[in-house]
This record gives sequence, C-alpha cells and structure tokens, in this order.
Amino acid sequence: MKFQESYQLIKTKFDAMDMSKVDKDFSAVVNITGKNSGSIYAAYIGKKKIIEPVKHDKASIFVTMSDNTFEELINKKTDPFKAFTTGKVKAKGNIFLALSLYKKIKK
Repeated sequence: MKFQESYQLIKTKFDAMDMSKVDKDFSAVVNITGKNSGSIYAAYIGKKKIIEPVKHDKASIFVTMSDNTFEELINKKTDPFKAFTTGKVKAKGNIFLALSLYKKIKK
C-alpha cells in the first residue's frame, strides 16, 4: 500500500473515532518505514482532531513501524499490543498515555 493510501486509511479511522472518553490532550507521530515510508501527525487538542501527513518534532507519543506492520494492523491481522511487545512497533514518549488512549478508543 502506498503511503498516501495509508494516510487516507488512518485519517478516515481517526476522523470516525469517538473521542468522548478521552480526557487529556495528546499528539502522536506515526513513522512508517520501508518502501512506502512517511510520517503522520495526529493530535487531539482542545477537543479538536488534527491529522496531517507530515513529520513533526514535538509530540506526546512517537510510534515507528514498517509499512508491512502498518498494513497488518490496519487489516487487523496483528494485535497492536502484541506488535508492541514483540518489537514490531516501537514507541517513545508517554507510553502510559498511549496505553490509556488505546484502551479508551479501541474498537
């Protein structure tokens, strides 16, 4: 899947997410590596969703994964928590916030 397709998929999912249980502002950068690499910045600040296909230096959470892992996650062939614990997904920053958000918005 080309990066622009990956971005559109994650944007559609992010735009549709119910954020009513999220009580803290956050920002995240997802770095996708491999043949179809790119970066996605997503934030929820002041009850407003922001998502852009850009690299960003300041965020609460930084996540890195290969384009293959990204596709597996999007297609629900891999569990995000398992991908993290096995090293397929690497995360830096406020990991506790990331886990809290995952529990609140997971569907």
